[in-house]
Amino acid sequence: MKAPRIFWPVLLSVVLVILAAGCSTPTKSFNRDYNENIPPQPNYAIDNVNDTHFKIRLYQGTPMPEQRAVCVMYMKKAVWTIANDEGKRRGWQQWEVNYIQERDDGWMHVLVCVVVRDK
Repeated sequence: MKAPRIFWPVLLSVVLVILAAGCSTPTKSFNRDYNENIPPQPNYAIDNVNDTHFKIRLYQGTPMPEQRAVCVMYMKKAVWTIANDEGKRRGWQQWEVNYIQERDDGWMHVLVCVVVRDK
């Protein structure tokens, strides 16, 4: 028995929607959340690991290929700002930022760090 012609496009659409929903990462705009206007327009996500540390993922939001060093400087400033804000929000007195990954993904610079509470 043959499936109607409409079956395959509908099935393909459903599969694509499910895959896209599962692969999306909710990120926030650094410039909007911190009332900044830095040129790389970074987006970030904070992943709670446990009571003593959390992970920050920061993604460059707009290309700056001719100014890579400046872009990296802005991105690292953004990471420290996010870590400071989140550490204070958690009531921590001291913490340490450890970069666990720094890479370029095409034009996009990506930083991943773990922020650990100091006792």
